[in-house]
Amino acid sequence: MKEFFHSVKFKILICIAALLLGLMAYVAVAAGTQTLPEQMINTVTYPFVTAANAISNGVNGFIDKLVNADTYKSQNDELRELVTEMYERSADYEELQKENEQLREMLGLSQKHKDFKFSEPCSIIARNANDIYGGFTINQGSSSGISLNDPVITSVGLIGRVTEIAPNYARVSTILSPQVNVGVYTMRTKTTGVLENDINTAGDKLCLMSNILKDADIEPGDVIVTSGQSGLFPEGIIVGTVKEVYNDPNGLSKHAIIEPAEDSFNITSVYAVTDFDGKGLSFDDIEY
Repeated sequence: MKEFFHSVKFKILICIAALLLGLMAYVAVAAGTQTLPEQMINTVTYPFVTAANAISNGVNGFIDKLVNADTYKSQNDELRELVTEMYERSADYEELQKENEQLREMLGLSQKHKDFKFSEPCSIIARNANDIYGGFTINQGSSSGISLNDPVITSVGLIGRVTEIAPNYARVSTILSPQVNVGVYTMRTKTTGVLENDINTAGDKLCLMSNILKDADIEPGDVIVTSGQSGLFPEGIIVGTVKEVYNDPNGLSKHAIIEPAEDSFNITSVYAVTDFDGKGLSFDDIEY
C-alpha cells in the first residue's frame, strides 16, 4: 500500500483530482453559485426567513389598513356613489328612449287616424295568470280620461277594450276573449264578419271570425280590419290576418281563423282610444 502512495499512478490521480476541484471552484465563482456551506445554511434557515417575511408583510398590511382606514372608506364610498350614479343615468336613458318611442308611436297613430283621441301611454301593471284570453290591467283609469268600453290598441293593431274602470287603473279584455265582439271585414274584398271567440281558438292565441256568407271571397293571407259598425270600435284598425277558412256545419256560412297582428301576451304598453268619429253610434244610427 505504501508503495502505491509513492507510485507515479497515485501522483497522476492527485493531479487530476486537484484539476477537477479547481475547475469546479472556477465555474462556481463565475456563475455566482453558492458554496456548499452557504447552501446548507440557507436550506436550514429558509423556513424561518419565509415565516418572518410573511409575518412582516401581514403586520405591514394590518398597520396600513389601520392607519388608512378612513381613506379607504372614503374611496369606497366615492366608488359606490359613482356606480349608483352610472346605474341611474343608464335607467334614465332607457326611460327616455322608451318615452321617445312611445311619442313616435302616438305621432304615427295620430297622423294615420286624424279623428282619434288617445290616452297617454298606458303601462301594463298586472296580468291574470289564469286568464287564457290574455287580459291585463293598465296604470291609468277614469281620472286620465279613459272610459268603459274604450278601444285599446298599439301601433301595430287592435288589442281589445276596457271592461272595468277605476280612477287610477282599468282592466282590459283582449280580442281573444268572448267579451270582445268586433265587426270586421277583409281589406281585399270587404267581406264582412264578426269576431266571436271561444275557448278553443283562444287556447291557440287565435280569433274566430263568424257570420261570413257562404259565397264570400275570403282566403288565407287576407288582412282583417275593424268595420266600425258597432260604435264601440273605430273603422280601419288592423286586427290580424286570415290563417284558415272553413264551412260552418249548417252549410249556410263560413268561419275564418284569424291570427292577431299583435301578441297581447307579450306587450308592455298600450293606448286607449278615448274618442273617434262615430263613437257610440250603431250601424242603424249612421245616416247615408
